[in-house]
Amino acid sequence: MSNEKMKILEMIQEGKLTASEGMDLLKAIEENSEEAMPSPSLTEGEKHTPSAMDRFLRVRVIGEKTLKVNVNVPFSLLRSASKLVVYAMSFVPADKRAEFEQKGLDLQALDVEGLVRLVEESVDGKIVDVEVADPQEGKIKVEVYVD
Repeated sequence: MSNEKMKILEMIQEGKLTASEGMDLLKAIEENSEEAMPSPSLTEGEKHTPSAMDRFLRVRVIGEKTLKVNVNVPFSLLRSASKLVVYAMSFVPADKRAEFEQKGLDLQALDVEGLVRLVEESVDGKIVDVEVADPQEGKIKVEVYVD
């Protein structure tokens, strides 16, 4: 991973950039690197297959009254962030790590990068599609999908 990308991720982690601003910067870096490399042109009848830059993990929570959550996370950002998560796990204090292990969660065994890779490579479409009835908010729909 380039130093530029790591710096952007650090700035997001420190709160100096929002995730959206970071995504825009990462996209700009990718576009600049793609311009430097010639891309093969499509022949007639050939379809464009989406690259990892084109794919997003999307989360929607829609209420009867309003849109509650609308998050679009590019897989390029997820891959980069997964590397930071793996690194950050080493900073969890031993007593907290032991507390998690007592509850059946081994932080060191989590393969965050593998999970992101698995979802990116093998999932296309909806992952979660749930509707619930809330007494105050009415019907709420939760969707998590890849496209």
